[in-house]
Amino acid sequence: HAEETAKASLDIVEKQLNEGQVNQLAVLNAQQTYLTASVIRVQTEANRLADTAALFMALGGGWPTTCMTPVWRECATGEATTVAAPD
Repeated sequence: HAEETAKASLDIVEKQLNEGQVNQLAVLNAQQTYLTASVIRVQTEANRLADTAALFMALGGGWPTTCMTPVWRECATGEATTVAAPD
């Protein structure tokens, strides 16, 4: 909701700028607030997805057992070294 509210505020301030009611600094401040809210939303979503992947790994699924590193992000992205599966 913070991102939507910041976008609505930015739209209002831009309209006020066009009508000569505010200066460019007010628009820049509103843009900064909106972009900060957007970044926070994306970071939060990335953290949620990372936590979901960690949960799957902790439960024993989702990644090959041939991954040689305990760092789950490396296994998930394919950056880890793998070995042949045991027979």
